[in-house]
Amino acid sequence: MSERKTKVMFGVLAAAFFGICINAYAAGKIGYVDLSSTFDKYEKTKVYDEALASTQGAKEKELEKISGDIKAIEDKMSLLSEKEKATKQKELEDKNNKLKTMGQEIALDLRKERDEKLKEILQDIEKVIQSYAQKNGFDFILNDRVLLYGAATSDVTQDIVDLLNTNYKKPEKK
Repeated sequence: MSERKTKVMFGVLAAAFFGICINAYAAGKIGYVDLSSTFDKYEKTKVYDEALASTQGAKEKELEKISGDIKAIEDKMSLLSEKEKATKQKELEDKNNKLKTMGQEIALDLRKERDEKLKEILQDIEKVIQSYAQKNGFDFILNDRVLLYGAATSDVTQDIVDLLNTNYKKPEKK
């Protein structure tokens, strides 16, 4: 093939590709969502945050009690005989080990619970976005973190937050 024919064919292919891209873009309705804002404004997130904070506070009180017991033993150590000190030293080591182990277990449990709640909330958000997109004729709804530019008219974040909070049934207080 001559160089001229190759250039012409390349030009035709480029024009066709450009035309296909323009048609695909024109045919598609695109929106975007600010996921971090949606997450923060979702009522379920606030409820879960409060519950985790309450659980964490209760666990910290348990740790403070053990820490107080350790401090009390340490304060009394100087007043004890050598035999009593040896006995209390063992008790002190046991309480310190318990404090360390319990602290690690509590941190792990809280992290696991937080991760489970996070996953549940993100699944809720995803379901609402999918439903919203289908009902409103969107071909794409993107995460705003990957956008370089998005027109404000394409931002559907508040619609998603409103739907999430409307559909959320707050648990009754015990």
